[in-house]
Amino acid sequence: MTEKSFVPKYETVVEFIKNQIHSGVYRVGELIPGERIIAETLSVSRPSIKRAIKELESAGIIECLPSQGSVVRKVPESKLIVGYLIDDLQDPFHMELIRELDFLLHEINGGLIVAQGREDTRLLSMGINRLVKHHTLFNESVSEKVMTVYIGNLPAKVNMVVSDIKSGMEMIYNHLKSLGHERIAYASPMQKKYDIQYPYLFEALKKDKNKLVAHFPIGPHEEQQCESILKKIKNLKNRPTALVCYNDWLAISFIEAAKAMRLDIPGELSLTGYDDLYMSSVLQVALTTIRFSRSETARKIIDILLKPSGTNEPRIETVETNLIVRESTARIK
Repeated sequence: MTEKSFVPKYETVVEFIKNQIHSGVYRVGELIPGERIIAETLSVSRPSIKRAIKELESAGIIECLPSQGSVVRKVPESKLIVGYLIDDLQDPFHMELIRELDFLLHEINGGLIVAQGREDTRLLSMGINRLVKHHTLFNESVSEKVMTVYIGNLPAKVNMVVSDIKSGMEMIYNHLKSLGHERIAYASPMQKKYDIQYPYLFEALKKDKNKLVAHFPIGPHEEQQCESILKKIKNLKNRPTALVCYNDWLAISFIEAAKAMRLDIPGELSLTGYDDLYMSSVLQVALTTIRFSRSETARKIIDILLKPSGTNEPRIETVETNLIVRESTARIK
């Protein structure tokens, strides 16, 4: 039987030796076992061992000494294994970002492991050496066990990648104002302490000596609550003419609820989102929203993970935002 049919490739031998060095079994400055011993341990042929040794020597990890054997010269760099932790994977925003991260990691022979929940224990047990978290999972009383980048703005000194939220919320408000909207409501699934958009919308309104007509928190069952909120809006004495949503996923739920109620969007209520999901452009009522590049967000995350600041100061990277005007907003009639 040929080696090709049953013996691991030489890359397996390379990874085996690297893992032995990482775990301290093979130490820097010491000889590794001979080719015969490794071949017997892994049940591979000597040519596979020789090819693996040659590659490791080219990388400077080991050095072959005549009449002595192969000595470890340095600890190889770990393969980048990134964990992605989010408490709710239903939001398509995360699916789009995960796809971009996976593409970039594939290019550098890295890996991505995704988990839903609030604890990183399972990801750590799977061997991750870097971590990406949603900002709502930050806990200042818990120190990170591996280098971590947060998605979204936090007051703490941590690595983070954020969209230019201030600019985004100002663009939304100015767009609505240009259409004659003064009575504006806001809906968000976030607790106020985690809501990174509300303060900037509040400030934009405050500059015009204006304020929100209503602020609607959304719980776990979005669709049912959206219909209930739209009914409340219709019954308000000074009903809002525009509803700003925390993200596209929530805005889409409102559009679906409005359709079920036969509430005209944007004739009776203008609606905005934030994220510019792919599906936001193909809805029956295409969504006016804020776009920020998922590919750029992923690149900035990987850049932080690969190149720490070199100081005790965290790195904070901002992604540019742009207003995308579609059919869900209109001038007041």
